[in-house]
Amino acid sequence: MTSKKVVTKKGMIYRVVFIAVLMVSGLLLNFYNIGENELFGYSTVGNYLIYIGFVMILVTSMMYFTKREKIIDERIEMIRYKAGTMTFMAFIFFAFAIIILDGIQPITMRYSLFISYMVCAILVFYVIAYKVLDRKY
Repeated sequence: MTSKKVVTKKGMIYRVVFIAVLMVSGLLLNFYNIGENELFGYSTVGNYLIYIGFVMILVTSMMYFTKREKIIDERIEMIRYKAGTMTFMAFIFFAFAIIILDGIQPITMRYSLFISYMVCAILVFYVIAYKVLDRKY
């Protein structure tokens, strides 16, 4: 069995750089009045990026200050692989079903909202598949 730290310095640096890029791009979009359309309930795209940056700061700081060791063995890797495979197969099946349903009756939802719901559904399906497989194996 191998032991890995959940939060490494290299991973933290990548997160901090990504947070900085999000915040700076949000400020630039607000400064140049680009993306003034409403996005997910926020007045502009820049405000949404700034909000996501602050949320990522909170999550990253929580992960950094609550370090713990995580045991990763062959069973965990197998469960992760199978959960990812099941999620990909479900995504392909649902994408095919959405194509068929869209041909029958067009989807009138905004594209950004539709994609955000789809990403959330994929993440929820992965977590459920992982938990079910973890109990099974």
